[in-house]
Amino acid sequence: MPITELNHFLLVAKDLERTKSFYQKVLGLEIAERPDFGFPGYWLKAGGDICVHLASQEPNEIRDQFLLKKHPRGTAGSGSVDHIAFLAKNAEEVRSRIQKNKVEMHFRSFPDAKPPLFQIFLKDPDDVTIELNFLGEKIDEADWKGKGSASAMTLKTGKGSKTEIARQN
Repeated sequence: MPITELNHFLLVAKDLERTKSFYQKVLGLEIAERPDFGFPGYWLKAGGDICVHLASQEPNEIRDQFLLKKHPRGTAGSGSVDHIAFLAKNAEEVRSRIQKNKVEMHFRSFPDAKPPLFQIFLKDPDDVTIELNFLGEKIDEADWKGKGSASAMTLKTGKGSKTEIARQN
C-alpha cells in the first residue's frame, strides 16, 4: 500500500497553550474536535482536514502509554525532524499575520521554478521549523526586504546547469 499523503504530525509542546496559540494565530489553523484520551491536547485543522496534534510535555503516564514513548520535560528542538512543511496561499496575508504576532521569519524564492515557488520559514514555540510553500506565487522581493525577515535567498537558474544563489541580509 503506497503512502498517498501526510495525515498529521504530533508535537509534544513545552507550553501546550502557547503552542496552540501559535498554530492558530500565526499559521491560521483551527481547533478541531478531539476525543478525550485522558491527557491534555488539541487537534488543529487546515482546510477542514486535521493535520496537527498537540500534547503537553507535562509528565503524564496515560500520555506516555498512549504514545508508547516518554516525553520528558525540557526536551528541546525537533529531534530527528528537521522541519514540517505546509502548502499555503497568499504570501502577503501570511506575512502580515506573522509580523502581527512578532515572529521572526526568513524567505526564499525560486522564481524560475515551474511553477514558481516562494517559501517562508519560521520557528514554532518548541523550536520546530515550519516551512510554508506558496506554489505559483511570485513575490516582489524588494517589498519584503527589511520587513520582518532576517535573511532571504533567491535561487535562479544561470547559464548551463549552474544555479546562482543570491543572499540578502
